[in-house]
Amino acid sequence: MADDRALIIELEERFVEATNKSDIQEFDDLFTEDAVLMLPDRPAVSTRETIVAHQREFFRSIRARLVSVIAEIEVFETLVYVRGAFNYSMEPKLGGEPVVMKGKYINLYKRDEMDEWRIWRSINNIDHPQD
Repeated sequence: MADDRALIIELEERFVEATNKSDIQEFDDLFTEDAVLMLPDRPAVSTRETIVAHQREFFRSIRARLVSVIAEIEVFETLVYVRGAFNYSMEPKLGGEPVVMKGKYINLYKRDEMDEWRIWRSINNIDHPQD
């Protein structure tokens, strides 16, 4: 399980790097076929193919900068639970002020048909400032 934990940390780092580099190929490799991506204030995005298409469209107009910190990893036989926090900046490629936010996330990993850990569920939400 220690090896699985180290691998999950590496996968989390790959996710951040893929976001920061707008690397669609890497996104395609990180998710299971039946993955679900749940972003704040948006409908859930289901299946790896749809997630990749969603990210491709997003990266056409936005430069993203993601920094995440893992708070907790629990490795089970068939599932890995990751909880963390993030700082995120979205800068329009055509100009304008970046949108900066911070929030928290949960990623659930499952093994795919090749016995590789992949993101199965990714749930993200934003910390709104107190009024």
